[in-house]
Amino acid sequence: MSEYAIELKGVSYTYGKGTPFMKLAVDHVDLNIRRGIITGIIGHTGSGKSTLLQMMNGLLRPQEGTVLLDGKDVWEKPGKIREIAFRVGLVFQYPEYQLFEETVRKDVSYGPKNMGLSDAEIERRVKEALAFVGIGEELYDASPFDLSGGQKRRVAIAGVIAMEPEVLILDEPAAGLDPRGRAEIFGNIVNYKEKTGRTVIIVSHSMDDMARYAEETAVLCGGRAVMMDETKKVFSAGRETLEKLGLNVPQITLLMEKLAQMGLPVSKDVFTVEEAKRELLPLLKGGQSDA
Repeated sequence: MSEYAIELKGVSYTYGKGTPFMKLAVDHVDLNIRRGIITGIIGHTGSGKSTLLQMMNGLLRPQEGTVLLDGKDVWEKPGKIREIAFRVGLVFQYPEYQLFEETVRKDVSYGPKNMGLSDAEIERRVKEALAFVGIGEELYDASPFDLSGGQKRRVAIAGVIAMEPEVLILDEPAAGLDPRGRAEIFGNIVNYKEKTGRTVIIVSHSMDDMARYAEETAVLCGGRAVMMDETKKVFSAGRETLEKLGLNVPQITLLMEKLAQMGLPVSKDVFTVEEAKRELLPLLKGGQSDA
């Protein structure tokens, strides 16, 4: 078994090829997604993130290069490409707009039914998926349209989890949610990864979210993968480097930089609130930081 769940080898994709509206979206990208961890993909608008995701689960066929899933070319048998969508589950941005069934249970059942599973297996998957996203049984027969925004989002994610994909891809999973909703969504995702051991890919504009939840991070710019490493190492490239790529460092990092400039003995390489807490508590108690 390959140590990588997904491997992209020199993949490229151009929209409107041969027309005046031609746009190169992904340009000879090499990227390896390690198995069993949360990988973040970040980049400014138009950097190629969404196109890359759609190539990973077979929605788009790369015009150049190869996409490997578990070491095998996903387009080796084009007639079976539909199976790739079951193995690589893609949750689009604002997935709640795709809810359509009468009840929560029916909506989450939709994917597993299309897989031709038995009723008993479908019921097991629906219950497990809804448990992963924190939706209780009292809501199974409720209309998804009567739920809160955060609940709708979680039900939509459960619909993909119920297909038990080997790789779960989420495009801006917390977009538009308040801080509590964001924390719930990401808490559910981490819980899912830890309990199943499956591979998770998260696309987000939020550097704060990436710093907190992603174990490795890829940075896209102009359709190219310009960085891929452990998240802390990517963020340690420095504010100037990241800003040139159209990205901002986490807010907590800016705060720690200002505190360091004021003469406090704290590290500037702090990227999450938890790390800042460890730096600042000794100072508040009258001790000294280890930095």
